[in-house]
Amino acid sequence: MRSKSIHNFKVLFMALAFGLAAGAAHGGGAVATFDDLPLGTDSFWRGPDPNGTVVQGPYGDVVRGSFTTGGVDFVNNYEKTFGSWSGFAYSNTTDTTTAGYLNQFSAFPGSAHSGDAYGVAFGYQDLGPDVLLSQLQGLPHLTLPTGAGIAGMFVTNTTYAALSMLRGDSFAKKFGGASGNDPDWFKLTAYGSDASGKVLEASIDFYLADYRFGDNKQDYIVKDWRYMDLSALAGAQTIYFNVSSSDVGLFGMNTPGYFAVDDVRYTVASAAVPEPSSLVMASVGVVALAGLAHRRRRVA
Repeated sequence: MRSKSIHNFKVLFMALAFGLAAGAAHGGGAVATFDDLPLGTDSFWRGPDPNGTVVQGPYGDVVRGSFTTGGVDFVNNYEKTFGSWSGFAYSNTTDTTTAGYLNQFSAFPGSAHSGDAYGVAFGYQDLGPDVLLSQLQGLPHLTLPTGAGIAGMFVTNTTYAALSMLRGDSFAKKFGGASGNDPDWFKLTAYGSDASGKVLEASIDFYLADYRFGDNKQDYIVKDWRYMDLSALAGAQTIYFNVSSSDVGLFGMNTPGYFAVDDVRYTVASAAVPEPSSLVMASVGVVALAGLAHRRRRVA
């Protein structure tokens, strides 16, 4: 009985030790939900950041700032003369039927992925194959806490962009054209840079609309929340986002350059991960103490 009891102690504590090792190696996770940000009913925030930096823009003063939710910083730029913005805003508006620029803060599903609030992004550039950090810095971007790693996020179209693609408007075409056969698309691309500012080689594409199928029944414009896996950007501390479209004119992209985002997921590294050898020695020590305690109970 004594030998069997000590064996059981060994199995228990060795399993515990290696379980702790696995947990330490994987670290924990966190989510930026936007629900910890102050908003009234059916409202939005587009800036300016009261703690932002004022710089001179082409049309006047621009406040360069940010907001933070769930430990993640989201850039916001607010142009004071016209009240326009770029980067990220946040919202809880639910209008899925009103077309046009005045409804630029609503997500097309009509609600957040979870909770009440979500993020809205605006901004884009024509990027070539060799992407420079200076180009990315002008795009909507988020910065993770030090040592964190991006996992993914939920994305969807805004009502403004979706209705423009579905119906066309004074600037943009109806996707698919009159025949429905035009191979239109609207794409979100994510890039990353590490803590030193080096741009990662990997980038990730996600189609918010795709009409390139041979069978028109497969054509789609995203109208629900869908998960965008960003784990291929491992090592990135800052994630940049650009949108592009098949509908381009003399002045650039015609499709409204917006998308909505919610529940940004990232991993948090453990402060210290013990070496396997030290974990084994620690478990052996625990087993020895357990055996000693067992012997003392028998003597008593």
